[in-house]
Amino acid sequence: MTNWKKWFCFLCVLGAFLVWGSFDRTWAGEKELIELLIKKNIITQGEADQLLKESESNAQKKKMEIKKEVKAEVQEEIKKEADKGDLLPPALRGFKFGTTIFGEWNFLDRAAGTNTNQFALNRAYVTLTKDFNSWLGMNFTSDLFTAKDPDDVNNGFELRIKYAFISLKLLGTESLLGLTLTPSDYYDSAIWPYRVQGKNLLDDLGIQSTADLGVANRGVFGGYMDDDYLKYAARPFSGKWGGYMVGVYNGSGFDTAENNNNKVLSGLVYVRPFPMFPILKGLQLAYTGTYGESNTSFAPGSGPVTSFPSWQVNIGQISLQHPYFTIMGQYYWGKGTKASNEENDRKGYLVSGFLRIPSFEKLRVFSKWYYYDPNTNRSDDERNVYVAGLSYDLTREFMPFVAWERLDGGANSGLVDSNKYQLGFQLKF
Repeated sequence: MTNWKKWFCFLCVLGAFLVWGSFDRTWAGEKELIELLIKKNIITQGEADQLLKESESNAQKKKMEIKKEVKAEVQEEIKKEADKGDLLPPALRGFKFGTTIFGEWNFLDRAAGTNTNQFALNRAYVTLTKDFNSWLGMNFTSDLFTAKDPDDVNNGFELRIKYAFISLKLLGTESLLGLTLTPSDYYDSAIWPYRVQGKNLLDDLGIQSTADLGVANRGVFGGYMDDDYLKYAARPFSGKWGGYMVGVYNGSGFDTAENNNNKVLSGLVYVRPFPMFPILKGLQLAYTGTYGESNTSFAPGSGPVTSFPSWQVNIGQISLQHPYFTIMGQYYWGKGTKASNEENDRKGYLVSGFLRIPSFEKLRVFSKWYYYDPNTNRSDDERNVYVAGLSYDLTREFMPFVAWERLDGGANSGLVDSNKYQLGFQLKF
């Protein structure tokens, strides 16, 4: 607390003591006057006792009123300081705390094999951010996850770091250094709000991680959209005419050690063709690309075992965001993955969207479908995934949902057809 504020509190208390002292002196003067009136036989002893009682009561009431007023002023001043963080040690001031929790009950009904009936915690993040000044900030996010190590019979919850990066805002752009976000997942999460139900496309298919060690830079073209648009769209990718994000990463992802010296180039560019038209200002066209090598060497017989397969990702994307609906379409084509031991050609499609119920806008209907072929030179190895569900925005931070997910795998896909039923929630602030 600054010196002038300390003096303010001190003067309030000092003033209160002075006022209380004046009341004591006033009370003493009134007592002497009443005793004089008794001596002059102007009032009786009974009347004097009544006057003394009333005078003492009034003095006590005034003291209590002043005490309450001073206490309220001091408490209000302390509250203001606490809200600004001025009562914290300097090193802890300015930190912001947030969390993301995805929890659910699910029942997985497989056409063959073991079914599941379980409660699951799919995501539990704790995030600390801080802006040290106008151009330097940081993000640290811990991730509580369920370990699935085949060599560990006691798998359970473990804690790891998901993000740990600094942010440099210079020359109208933002640079991210450290364990940071990858462009595709960052962009998809800004448009599609149902990561709670299932992973985004590249993450779900194991093609690219959601976070990686590296350095990235992002910016927008023409400034940001207006505040009305930002009420239903995420700020990071809300450039008036579009924007970009480009980075150089290890490529192995945040949850795997790097096995080669190759670095991966990953980037995104998006354009907003009609920012001036109300119904079309949420239309965005985007391209995402990743180029490098897989983090796993070739399998014997597939290529030189000392070399790493080529890894290429291409996604063409269109999306339209509106206060009452969002739709998104993606076409993916590429070669290899972040950890493949081959470099097969791949392709896939995705269509997703949600609609708010008119006159009951907190209730939303959502749906998603995607198709994926991990080897275009092989038949019947594809998969189709269908999702349908309902969600309700109970508060801005808390969203329960119910969903059904259907998986259909080709004869050579190695997948078992299944239906999954989910009842879950998202808590995010």
